Amino acid sequence: MNPLVLKAEYATPDDYLAAHEAEVVEGGLLVRGASVEGVAAMAECSLQVVVGAQTVAEVSARVAAVVPGHGVAVVFTGAPTELEALAGRLRSGEPLEGDRKSAPPGPVSERLKAMTVTQKMALALSCDRETRMALLRDTNKTLHIYVLKNPRVGLDEVQHAAKMPTLSPDAIKIIAEHKEWGLNSTVCTSLVRNPKTPMPLALRLLSRVPLSEIRAIAKGGARDQIVHAARKIVNPK
Repeated sequence: MNPLVLKAEYATPDDYLAAHEAEVVEGGLLVRGASVEGVAAMAECSLQVVVGAQTVAEVSARVAAVVPGHGVAVVFTGAPTELEALAGRLRSGEPLEGDRKSAPPGPVSERLKAMTVTQKMALALSCDRETRMALLRDTNKTLHIYVLKNPRVGLDEVQHAAKMPTLSPDAIKIIAEHKEWGLNSTVCTSLVRNPKTPMPLALRLLSRVPLSEIRAIAKGGARDQIVHAARKIVNPK
C-alpha cells in the first residue's frame, strides 16, 4: 500500500510563516482543502509543504483528524526540524532552492504568460530586476506588493515604480510607509504627482517634497487639490 501523502500549499512565504507560528510550533498543522477517506486516526503520512509552485519541505506526520469542509489535521511524530529550517530561510528572505527554475525558459514576457498567478507571486519574491519590472507592469495588480517584498528591490526601482499610474494603491501605500523609500524626496515627489495615489496620502506626502518641486507643482501638472495645496505652501497668506 502506498504511503499517504498530504500537500500543504501556500501562495507565499508569508502565508506559510503565519501557519508555522500559529500551528507548527504547537506540534501540528491543518492541511486546508485536503480530504482522505478510510484513514485510521494516527495513521502515518508524509506531509509536503508547497510554497508558490514548488515543494520546499517534506516531513513525516500522523493524521490526527479529518475536519469536514476544512481539511486534514496532522500532528508531528517528532520536532519538525525541516520545517524550522524552512521558516528560518523564509524569514531571512533567502531564495528558495529552485526559485530560478520556477519560470519557464525564454523571454520574460513569454515566461510570465505561461505562469499561474500563484507562480508569479512566488517568483516576484526572489526574481531578478528585469522580471520585477515586468511584474510591476502586469495587469494583475495583486502582484505589485509581492515585487516590493523582494529583498533585492533597489531604490531606483522604487523611484520608477512611484511614477507608474498603473501601480496598485496597496503598493503605493507600502512605498509611502517604508522607512527608507517613504522619506526619499524623489519617491515622495513622484507619489504626489501620481494620479493613483489616494488624495489624503498625496497631501500628507507634500511635506516631504523639496520646495523647488513644490513650486513646480504649484504651477500645474498635478491634481487640482494638490496644486492648490502647493500654492498655499509657496504663497502662505
